[in-house]
Amino acid sequence: MVVSRRFWTMVRPVMLALVVGLAVTQAGVGQVSGVRQVCISPNPLYRLAGDALAWNGVSAVSSNDSLLAVLTDSDPVIHLFRLSGGTHRGSWGGLGEGPGEFRDPAGIALAGDGIYALDEALGRLSIFEFTGDLVRTVALHQFGMLPNFPRRLYRAEGDTLLFLATEPTANSSAVIALSFGDSGIVGPDTVVAYRTAPDLLRLTAPGAPSWTVPPPYSSRPRLTPVSGGVAFWQGPDPEVRILGVDGAMESAVSLSLDGRFEVTGEDRESWLASAIPSEFMGRQGVFEPIREEARRTVSFPEYHPLVFRLLGGPDGFLWVLRTPAGREQVWDVVDSSGRHEGRLTLAAHHSLMSVLPDRLVLRSTDDLGVESVQVHQFLPCPP
Repeated sequence: MVVSRRFWTMVRPVMLALVVGLAVTQAGVGQVSGVRQVCISPNPLYRLAGDALAWNGVSAVSSNDSLLAVLTDSDPVIHLFRLSGGTHRGSWGGLGEGPGEFRDPAGIALAGDGIYALDEALGRLSIFEFTGDLVRTVALHQFGMLPNFPRRLYRAEGDTLLFLATEPTANSSAVIALSFGDSGIVGPDTVVAYRTAPDLLRLTAPGAPSWTVPPPYSSRPRLTPVSGGVAFWQGPDPEVRILGVDGAMESAVSLSLDGRFEVTGEDRESWLASAIPSEFMGRQGVFEPIREEARRTVSFPEYHPLVFRLLGGPDGFLWVLRTPAGREQVWDVVDSSGRHEGRLTLAAHHSLMSVLPDRLVLRSTDDLGVESVQVHQFLPCPP
């Protein structure tokens, strides 16, 4: 989709914080001073939530000019809505291995006249009509993607889809492009291949099993479709490469090193809580000696990585998540030259899922862990 220059000219001179639920969430340490604001409607245009079952695993959304699809993985179902007002068009799927069912759904994409859904565990792609009728099932092993290797699904442009395939034993990943047209499936083409993980830390302590983890807040490769290609950040350098679906480098975006966020004591505790399990084979506290030893010995960086996540926005804008899970989301918006256009901040219970020409799609989680999808409209910020 392409946003009109007139709309973006109206919005972007006033970018910096995001208004959600009648409140403004301010960015924390490291905020760039003097940047402009991004504002949206204080209340969502509409809110999408589960019907028979409460959503507690919204894993992906995808949209075209008129429809918005939501994939839930706790109850593996595709939910389809009208983008204009959120009217429910239908839901289908379910847990299983039969036609149209999912064991471990990993992504969806609205492309052409269909909805494509990836099942990571089964290593297959299910293609549905917008009515929910199953058109065909494609086994991905014929393209070299064995079960558990394809981890994520994206739409590039037209009927071209991108698969993130990971081979853990080789510590490597690749972005693979396949095109689904009237003439059949074209590809696969490797867009980019890269090493997936940094060197690991081996944590040991008397009285506890050892545990291996990546270094805290280390830079990891990130990617997103953008302008018909792929934006790829290898890390830790600030350059984001823009690649065509054939893998050819088209341009580069250099991210500013200003405005990085310091690693706080709260961040350190959050990392310790998520990286080291609280139980082992049903026993609580087994890894507590490891956690205590890690508090004393693990070295944390002074700043967070430049990138935690990338999203492609309309008109070639790149949206860069600068903060980790567990704290408010801070997104920087940059143009194709790397110029910082603004900053957007979300409360910790919100997560940005998609950027559309005139609205944002957010995942929201309440105090009980129930999730919903909220659609907010961009607005000019008040003077």
